[in-house]
Amino acid sequence: MKYYGRLFYFCRFLIRCFHTRYRIDHPERLKDPVVYLSRHFNSKGIFMTIPWLPGRIRIWALSVYHDRRVCFDHLVQYTLTERYGFPKWKAKMMATLYAPFLSALMRSSRTIPVYRDSMKVIQTYQLSLKALKQGESLLIFPERSYTSEDGRMSDMYEGFLLIDRLYFRDTGRHIPFVTIFADAKTATIKVREPILFQGDARDPDERKRVCELIQSQLSDPTDQDDQSHGS
Repeated sequence: MKYYGRLFYFCRFLIRCFHTRYRIDHPERLKDPVVYLSRHFNSKGIFMTIPWLPGRIRIWALSVYHDRRVCFDHLVQYTLTERYGFPKWKAKMMATLYAPFLSALMRSSRTIPVYRDSMKVIQTYQLSLKALKQGESLLIFPERSYTSEDGRMSDMYEGFLLIDRLYFRDTGRHIPFVTIFADAKTATIKVREPILFQGDARDPDERKRVCELIQSQLSDPTDQDDQSHGS
């Protein structure tokens, strides 16, 4: 039985046919289950990573894209107007086409909806924990400024780190956080050594250490490529 839906496989096929093919550096580090972390690069990071990664991966995606009507409003009120500068009348025409497609693609891709500023975020963690315990991996784009294309990783959301605490509570093991950096210059997905908590994820110093390692790896992927950061 296929893991994803037909629409996902069709879109992946098209991307693989017409997009630059990316080679995976250190594929032996791709071991389920892990939490993959990557950069948005103004949405280009999605095309540079998702179509080329093997395994069963559940992607974190904003909840607004999972409901057709909510997606339509989000596209009209923000994405197509505020972000891309289209006039509202044109944005509505485009959203009429995009919203049904995007919501269908979310279902086909088996993405996990991320609820911001809502108690429903509990569902995000429940689905994520269930996926990891079933041997599936997660792919998260934690950067706050997802339109940034700077080499330096900007400030990031840290809520995803709670996954480690939940996973450790249920399994007695820390979940590896694996950063993957899509290098457009070399068409390479650089897979770094796993980052592991070495104590309680609630400890401020340990949390700071993990966050700094994640930001460093996603900022300068060529520096100390083979350095290990956890055990």
